[in-house]
Amino acid sequence: MTLPAVVFVCGRNSVRSPMAEALWKARFGKDAPVVSCGVEPADYADGFMIAVMREEGADLSGFEPQGLDAVPDLTGARVICLAAEAHEAAAALAKRCYARLEDWHLADPVSMEGSREARLEAYRAVREALKARIAAITQ
Repeated sequence: MTLPAVVFVCGRNSVRSPMAEALWKARFGKDAPVVSCGVEPADYADGFMIAVMREEGADLSGFEPQGLDAVPDLTGARVICLAAEAHEAAAALAKRCYARLEDWHLADPVSMEGSREARLEAYRAVREALKARIAAITQ
């Protein structure tokens, strides 16, 4: 199965979209055409995201969030929006790239309150939801 290029879009490119990018590469190979970006990129990657991805064997400690303007021309790509607040920007990107837009809106685990373990569980839930969506692509 040949997959088109994929662009994962979320609000800040610090949690959901870098997770998705790493999980996509884990599933389809490190050279799979995939990129992640955010509408308003954060200054740094989220520490909890780095921790739960390390559990998967992915080292995202050097990940640097980027904006939509950093996305190369990926004509025909699949643009996957991971956050409701990013939908309008993702739709504009899809239009620019003549791409198919998909919405996989997931709750932002950053808003989770509670103990460190409770917060990590919220991040793990997002990671597992992304893994399931990505796995379903080839089924």
